[in-house]
Amino acid sequence: MKNGIFAILLVLVGTNFVNAQKTYKHAAQYQVAILDQNLRVTTGYDATLAKTVTDSKLSGGGQGIHLLHTESGDYRVEAPVNKGLSIMSVLGSNAYHPPVTYHNKWFLDNVQPGTKVLFDSACSKPGKKHPNEAVRCTFWFPDPDSTSHEYETMGDFTPYLLGDGGNVQKTANTLCGTGKLNAATEEQICNQPEKAQ
Repeated sequence: MKNGIFAILLVLVGTNFVNAQKTYKHAAQYQVAILDQNLRVTTGYDATLAKTVTDSKLSGGGQGIHLLHTESGDYRVEAPVNKGLSIMSVLGSNAYHPPVTYHNKWFLDNVQPGTKVLFDSACSKPGKKHPNEAVRCTFWFPDPDSTSHEYETMGDFTPYLLGDGGNVQKTANTLCGTGKLNAATEEQICNQPEKAQ
């Protein structure tokens, strides 16, 4: 009997040791983006109460929106949703008190623009008629406070439009010298060569 209990304890300790060695699930698919901008939209209360090393899960409420830039296009990432509180809000809502979606604060709220960020994404396919429209995505970000936890959240991806922007200078040149532009704007944009089409 003692050997059986010892064997069970050994298996449990071994299982915990294996779990301690876990790494990020999507690490092999991570790509790099540059954080362009952090936006904060007031949507309610911050739902996460735990304090972490990066101090990112405490303070004011609202939803963080993060704009990421890559060579293939731009990503708009929403802060993770606190599913438990959001479901409770739906259950307790009525015509006078609509449900609230609660968003957690997370590490990207404290990352400075211009910083390289690791992430993985799974996006829906764009339509054949509108290949350049934004599509919804699921994102995974490695948690800097953990070696195994990843944040999963939602957002969208907008691929770059084809073209070189030559039509912008052509439009500006048609306004130059007409008196419709102020002097400072005209000095900056007029007399620039148009890009060949």
